[in-house]
Amino acid sequence: NIGVWLMRNMRSRMPVALEKQDWPAVLAVEPELAALVASYPGLAELKPTFFDPYSALALAHIGQFAAAEARLRPMPADCYPCLRARAQVAALQGHDARADFWFARAVAEGSSIPFADAEWGRTLLQRGQPDAAIAKFQSANRRGPKFADPLEGWGEALMAKNQSHLALAKFAAAEKLAPNWGRLNLKWGQALLHAGKPEEAQKQFARAAQLD
Repeated sequence: NIGVWLMRNMRSRMPVALEKQDWPAVLAVEPELAALVASYPGLAELKPTFFDPYSALALAHIGQFAAAEARLRPMPADCYPCLRARAQVAALQGHDARADFWFARAVAEGSSIPFADAEWGRTLLQRGQPDAAIAKFQSANRRGPKFADPLEGWGEALMAKNQSHLALAKFAAAEKLAPNWGRLNLKWGQALLHAGKPEEAQKQFARAAQLD
């Protein structure tokens, strides 16, 4: 019906805001959502899984952890985006064991989906655990071979292990899947620089500067 169509159309704006890490933009959708739910009460059943995981994550990123936790609390236990959000909100608060618990639940819930493993790998890398991160990026790559994020994260983890020369192949493979990704080109340039290839690095930095 028209309510579901409007909801999906509004939800489609979220990936752009999430990719840019524009957390206020994610939260800016909420007043429109409230109006939709008021007009189409049936949408209230979908809201916890369609929108709330992303708004909880946005709240956590701007430091409103209590509000984020309150948003997470009523979410279903079998909702893949919800489990990922629980894990990431825990990680942002430095609750490593709790984050790992929810990431493991998410991986089990979405056994053929790569996103939880990729996010778990990124979290482990931020903790300074590149080997553990690589294991998660490898798993994500098996689950989603056409998904660039695990390859890019794998490259960053190799850089963290002072293996920039090995990271180059991962960045090149990721570039085939996401040629217009600024962070990828930036990290690729850094790896080239560390690998003793300054002229090639400069080309990647120039490319990164043209992108978001």
